[in-house]
Amino acid sequence: MSYRSRTLKAWQITAAARGALARMLRGGFDFVARVYDKAGQDDIFFLAGGIAFNVLIAAIPFLLLLVAIFGYVLQAVVEDPQQAAVEYVISILPASRQVVSFTRTMVDDLITGSTTAGIFGLALLIWFSTRLIGSLRSALRDVFDLPEERGIVQGKIFDAFMVLIAGSLFLLNTGITVALEAINTYGFELLGVREGAEVRAFRAIYAQLLAFGFIFLMFVLMYRYLPARRLPWRAALVAGTFTAVVWEILKAGFAWYVASFANYASTYGYLATLIVLVFWIYYSAFVFVLGGEVGQVYELSRVRRQQRELLE
Repeated sequence: MSYRSRTLKAWQITAAARGALARMLRGGFDFVARVYDKAGQDDIFFLAGGIAFNVLIAAIPFLLLLVAIFGYVLQAVVEDPQQAAVEYVISILPASRQVVSFTRTMVDDLITGSTTAGIFGLALLIWFSTRLIGSLRSALRDVFDLPEERGIVQGKIFDAFMVLIAGSLFLLNTGITVALEAINTYGFELLGVREGAEVRAFRAIYAQLLAFGFIFLMFVLMYRYLPARRLPWRAALVAGTFTAVVWEILKAGFAWYVASFANYASTYGYLATLIVLVFWIYYSAFVFVLGGEVGQVYELSRVRRQQRELLE
């Protein structure tokens, strides 16, 4: 092959690569613009506010039930049920000394009457959780532009059923976590491995991966099954992946802010911590709604692409 031929071929490959990159960037910018426009049309800040309000209402009965579960159901396999409840709560919150202390204080106040707390918390949690599921359904209905095909009674029954499913997933996740922790602890002992920096690092990594996997699965199932019409699996996976990743980034960002800039030892004390947690819940709800917008725009783009291919 002559020098001119090699040069021409290299130029053609470079031009093709540049064209592909330009199309990819143009498609990416177009996708972001469509998500931005649709998010504005659906007023996702308002939708996130409604979800956050219902999360706050359900938070206290959730803690009540959590204390009862770790205090009685898992007392045979959990050495410190009180600490286990705290660790589970802070695993879904921005990690900081102030948040841990605030959560520990709430659990300390609840643990003294955990039997009554568990019964009362279960009743309240089921009722308020149906409201939370209802608000999630309403938000996704607007995001996915779907009519409400469920009546009031049917919708409430569906919400209660989803609460039971969510509770089963929660118990399954808790059981898997406890089982893996037992295998992790006794497995290292049987192998004669001492508790060193490498072992602690391994435990931290697998705990993070397990938590992320559960969060990812939860989001995918919510996007798939909560709307009146099921979202295709591919769109649900895109939405769930976006939400889980951004949620973890947001969680790390909040933790960094709390640890670096917030001064809770000053005038406001625990009140400032509570305000930060409220903002965390609101922005988590915002990310959930935004993830739905990403999934909807992806699905619409896929349908339009298929239609163009048929016309061609």
